[in-house]
Amino acid sequence: MLIGSKLPPQKTDCTYFHSGRAAFAFLIGQLVRPRKVHLPTYTCWSLVDAMLRRFPNIELEFYPVRRDLGCLYPTHLPKNEALVFIHYFGQENTAALPQGDGVLIEDLSHSYLSRITPRGHFVFGSYRKIMKVADGGFLAGFHNPVYEPSRKLDSWLRLQATDWRDVREAENMLDRNWQIADISSQSLALLLTADPTRIRQQRQANDRFLTANLSAGIPHLGFRENECPLIHNRLMPSPEERDSLRQYLAGRGVYTSIHWPMHEAVRRCGKDISDTLWLEKHIISFPVSHDYGQEAMDYTCRCAEDWRRGGG
Repeated sequence: MLIGSKLPPQKTDCTYFHSGRAAFAFLIGQLVRPRKVHLPTYTCWSLVDAMLRRFPNIELEFYPVRRDLGCLYPTHLPKNEALVFIHYFGQENTAALPQGDGVLIEDLSHSYLSRITPRGHFVFGSYRKIMKVADGGFLAGFHNPVYEPSRKLDSWLRLQATDWRDVREAENMLDRNWQIADISSQSLALLLTADPTRIRQQRQANDRFLTANLSAGIPHLGFRENECPLIHNRLMPSPEERDSLRQYLAGRGVYTSIHWPMHEAVRRCGKDISDTLWLEKHIISFPVSHDYGQEAMDYTCRCAEDWRRGGG
């Protein structure tokens, strides 16, 4: 028995970081230390940039991703190699993973509010994909990183933002310069007081409404009750129609995005990127944030219908 006023602090089953890429970089550099990392051809720039900037001596290889987001993994993952797999946009990735002695790294950035049973040896993600927080990333399990010094100016700008241009510039700042730093107190407070069930239900309702009522394009994904949609993706017949719709909606105050413009390293990887290129040219992503209700979703659908009636 140990009785005293000063005892070792309690620990949690989650380690927090300034961003998802910071959590990923700590994981690769301090815990896994692989010889080679496999990333999907269909991914955001942050993971690719983290590898190129932080780990230029680690071999980077890409595996193809189909239009339906099916992943063509290597059949065997040897020791000293790591593979990152993603649950795209909140939908559970149930494909059989490679066999072998390598390390499986699970990216839950899109889906940490989906009720998914993790399958990776390590699980990490970003909070900013779903939550309206200034910063935040996580790595499952207790770890004790020595955080790098950071003024967190991107977080400061997000909290100080007066319009979309400030938020966009904060994203650019994070892309240019980031550290393996801790999460801010403001973001952590919001995360700890959030209601995951309400968030998941509202996002599901918004996605169902767009699936049933949006007249432009065709839905890309469907979601089950245990899944939390990140966005609502539509596939458009051509890049020209997609870009025309985006421009029209922006003029009506509805801002869409493209997931994702392809990183130059992926273009040069030598693997089959035809489906990934097709998605880049045809996909349009609609917000389904839990901050919006049916009125906002209905307005989005009416604007898209006006665009369609006007001939695109």
